[in-house]
Amino acid sequence: MTHRIYIEPTSNRGDKGQYCREHFQDAVLIPETWNPEFEACRALLARGVIGRLEVWRFGKDYPDMLVRDIAKAAQWTVKEDEKRGPRFARWSVRPENLH
Repeated sequence: MTHRIYIEPTSNRGDKGQYCREHFQDAVLIPETWNPEFEACRALLARGVIGRLEVWRFGKDYPDMLVRDIAKAAQWTVKEDEKRGPRFARWSVRPENLH
């Protein structure tokens, strides 16, 4: 099954760039994130949503991104630092995100 999220810009924060709000099934999925595609996959997987994902922006006639497998994409993130530009990396829970 193919699922669809919509992302909308919320703020620009210099070092991390553009932040977005994500919507899924007429509700906010994630209020603010700078890594919308992979964060959405983790949030959807936590809800038991699997399959394909289309990432849309409001007002566009086509998706910005297609994710073939939500569960597989949930294992990835984007990393960036002073020495290296954006790149895909394996995702792991950061200690400050554990509650």
